[in-house]
Amino acid sequence: MNTLHFKYAVEVEKTGSITQAAENLFMGQPNLSKAIIELEDTLGFMIFERTSKGVIPTVKGIRFLAYAKNILTQIEKMESLADESISQSLSFAFSRSAYIAKAVSKFALSFDYSSKIHMNIRESSSVALINSVAAGAFNFGAIRYKTAYEKYFLDYISDKELDLIPFWEFDAMITIPKSYGAIVENIDGKKLASMTFLVYGDETIPYLSPGEIRKDTKFPISVQCVSVYDRATANELLTVLPNAYMITEPIPCGELEKYGLLQKKCDIPGERFKDVLIFPKGYQFSNSDKKFFDILTQIKNEMEFDLR
Repeated sequence: MNTLHFKYAVEVEKTGSITQAAENLFMGQPNLSKAIIELEDTLGFMIFERTSKGVIPTVKGIRFLAYAKNILTQIEKMESLADESISQSLSFAFSRSAYIAKAVSKFALSFDYSSKIHMNIRESSSVALINSVAAGAFNFGAIRYKTAYEKYFLDYISDKELDLIPFWEFDAMITIPKSYGAIVENIDGKKLASMTFLVYGDETIPYLSPGEIRKDTKFPISVQCVSVYDRATANELLTVLPNAYMITEPIPCGELEKYGLLQKKCDIPGERFKDVLIFPKGYQFSNSDKKFFDILTQIKNEMEFDLR
């Protein structure tokens, strides 16, 4: 059984179209169709049901594709062993965070660029990152959640068969443009409700519906709310929107200076967060991973010192 055919089948499932999958794989559509048929003949059952709107997995196909993805992930991990041995690799996903991004950059700057390097980095929402690490897309990750919702996240992490290491617990910060610095000391819940609130629009809580989350929140509801999905856009909008603010982790001084921002501790109850490292059960951290941990811990310790 050719594992290359597994890759073909996974791409077909992803696109829902043999034509689009062939284009993504840089191969001819007839050749891809032939490969899928050969794989189905070998297995003795249909992986996909052909419809007028494309292809969809059969019941057995869904099970097969889950196994195929797991096999492909394991192959990728075996191939990455050479990268790990030279301590110039990192497969890591993290919740949007300036201090973690700084650690990634500092780690990358330590590389010998005359030798082989492999990095796979992603910033996204916590639930999406849990799913990515569980699926094997990344070796490990760092997620963030409110301590008030810790039970939901711990249950979800356990359900995904992941382990975790608590890393940092902190009070949220109100982040505003430096140009509005005169009001920073007078900001309270009433004032925030009249300001423009920037928020990451894809953050969710496991097992809770959006309605349940809104009902439970104690945070002031702003009449102006802007949803963003990456830190670069958030930082840019913070500098141009009238009376804009965002609730964030403590941000390194260099990042604040770069974007012309100020921070103040958020005094609203319940705005306390925790960053935890997640990884598959039994995962063995490489020398490269450990080197990155050292850098991340150093930067976190510097942040804690600055907050005193």
